[in-house]
Formats: sequence, structure tokens, C-alpha cells
Amino acid sequence: MLKIDRSAVDKAIESLGGMFNATNEVLASYEAEKKTLEEREGFLKGKLAQLQKQHATTLIDREVAKDNPSDYIYLSTQLTKVDEEVKILLSLQDQQKEEFTELKKKYMPIIKEAYSKDSRARNDYFNVSEAVTHVTDELKRAISDYEKEISKQDSQVMSGIYEDFLDDSELMNESWDDPNRRRNVLAFKRAFSWERNNLHYDKTIKL
Repeated sequence: MLKIDRSAVDKAIESLGGMFNATNEVLASYEAEKKTLEEREGFLKGKLAQLQKQHATTLIDREVAKDNPSDYIYLSTQLTKVDEEVKILLSLQDQQKEEFTELKKKYMPIIKEAYSKDSRARNDYFNVSEAVTHVTDELKRAISDYEKEISKQDSQVMSGIYEDFLDDSELMNESWDDPNRRRNVLAFKRAFSWERNNLHYDKTIKL
């Protein structure tokens, strides 16, 4: 059986540890901004729950005080204030949803560029076309190991990209009403198509 020296492959696999550094840095920045919005969202939810409880208590107190005009008027005024504050918080919650969407839109081109740049460098680690010209079953197994390592690291960054971007049906809406939005969404999807992890080599060579 023909034996090959797979040291170059093993060295390339070891070097892949920092393959997606740029993508991970961008995702870290995105997560930091997302966390700020999530903290604000949590505060709004807590405040709204507090006001709803206050509204229920004040409503009961006003019912008890209905025979006391002064207290009834005061409690009615308090209820009005609570209602107004609730309306403001609900409006802020709606704005918050829009801010999450805008944050994702902001990072779409940045993530796409970083991921594409990181991916283009994979053949710098190991020239598959050159290696495949001397392929044997042993080399096939080595390339399979290489692909598995790329897939493993790719899955680490793709989980966040899928969860917050590709799985967001509203964000990924390919609307014909907005050509620019459609182009951006399609370009983003193409960057993460099923072909993204394909190794490039002369197709006349059969692995």
C-alpha cells in the first residue's frame, strides 16, 4: 500500500485554531451590543410588571374609597398616571424590538465580510489541489480530517449567525418591494450557503 507523509496536513489542522479569529471578534462585538439591549429590555419588563401590579392595587384601593370623594379623585389621578407610564413603557418596548432588528442589520455586512475573509484563507493553510494530485486512500482520510476540523470550527460561529440572523424570517425576508434590501439579504444568505465549507480543488480529480 502506498504511504504518504501527512505531516503537512496535520500541521495545517493545528494551524486552523485561529482560522475564524476575525469572525469571532465581530460576533463578540455584536454580542456586547446585544447584551446592552437585552439589559435594557429586562429593565423595561421589570418596570412594566411593577406598574401593572401597582395599577391592580390602586384600582382595588379606589374601589374601597368610592364613598370618599377626595380619596377617590386622588386614586383616580394615580391610576391615570400609571396608565400613561404603562403606555410609555409599551412604546419603548416596541422601539426596543426595532433596535434589535437595526443592530442585526448593522452587523450583517460586517459578519459577512469577516466570515468571507476568514474562509478565503483556508487554502493558505493547506493547498488541497496540489495534495489531491497524489491522493491515496490514506490522503483521503487526511483531507476528511481537515474538513471535519473546518466544519467543527465553522459550526461554532454559525450557531450564533443562524440563531440571530439566518433564522430570523423577518430579517431574511427577500422582499421585491425593496431591491436594495433584497440584494443585501441574498448576498448575506449566499455567504453562508451549503457550499461555504467546500474545499476547492480541480474537479477532474475524484476524491
